Amino acid sequence: MRSGPHSARSDRSPSHSCFGHMTDYVGNLTAEIACEALRRAGVSASPEEIQISARDERWAVSLPGERIAWFPASELGSRRLSVERGVLRLLADRCSFQVPRLVLVSEYGFVVRLMVPGRCDPWDIYRRCKKDWTLTQRIGRSIGAMLAEQHAKIGDADVTGWLPQRVAWPESADWIRERLPRVLDDDDLVHVLGQVIEQYEASRVDASDRVLVHGDVGLHNLALDPKSDEVNGIFDYDSAAWADRHHDFRYLLFDVGREDMLDAALKIYEPKVGRILDRDRIRLYNAACAVSYLAFRVGVAPDRKSCGRTLAEDLRWVRAALSKL
Repeated sequence: MRSGPHSARSDRSPSHSCFGHMTDYVGNLTAEIACEALRRAGVSASPEEIQISARDERWAVSLPGERIAWFPASELGSRRLSVERGVLRLLADRCSFQVPRLVLVSEYGFVVRLMVPGRCDPWDIYRRCKKDWTLTQRIGRSIGAMLAEQHAKIGDADVTGWLPQRVAWPESADWIRERLPRVLDDDDLVHVLGQVIEQYEASRVDASDRVLVHGDVGLHNLALDPKSDEVNGIFDYDSAAWADRHHDFRYLLFDVGREDMLDAALKIYEPKVGRILDRDRIRLYNAACAVSYLAFRVGVAPDRKSCGRTLAEDLRWVRAALSKL
């Protein structure tokens, strides 16, 4: 969902386990430990061939051959991997578009996936989309087609009892209100942004709008063909939830005057699912996310990037979102 802290865990306690006598997670994953665990599961890789990064209670381990291993760094990380594993299995069984494919599920909780083939360079694509409306619309149509399948082919009964009922982002109103004054020296703007979050939290969702949402659909989670720019598939279902379908369109709005990607996505999506989406709700969700990312900046210098943006860039997104409400 976002760039996490430098550690995969929110606490700094010692590892709950080591792979010699592993239970279900490891708090401090080294290349040597990862390779030994993978070797025991039948996956060969040397420490020089892998890269490890911390990802919100999990460790992502890049492997040769377009593969990626995910190791839980905490009990929460273990639960998140279990939920995402269930989602990926449903998608692989019901949908035609490409998602990461499970190739190994270890008894110790880590998994190995085959990545969706293609290139993921969201900031380059974003800059190109701001100038090339044809590309923007083509990507939007692909997103609309994938979401139409996902939202229609998986039902409540498929996920009852194990899939979250609320998207993880934006954060709660209390969390945001406490942090915004530590990021902004503008009481009037802080007040306005607080009203946006209140409006968001007051939104009521009809049961017929609840579907399996990805929760973080955007250029950062798409794999594109490096030559044709065709969308090969989508990845990172860590934020999946049984929630309002409108959430999956909130990041298709850019900080420019036009809404070409959203328009193109809905032109494909709405006829396929047989319902018209509320654009004002999508805009509200976009604004709420922008405010939450702004609050997430606490402790980050204005010229330093948080989740890929400087303070000026976060504020530009917030103001663009406010202008559409």
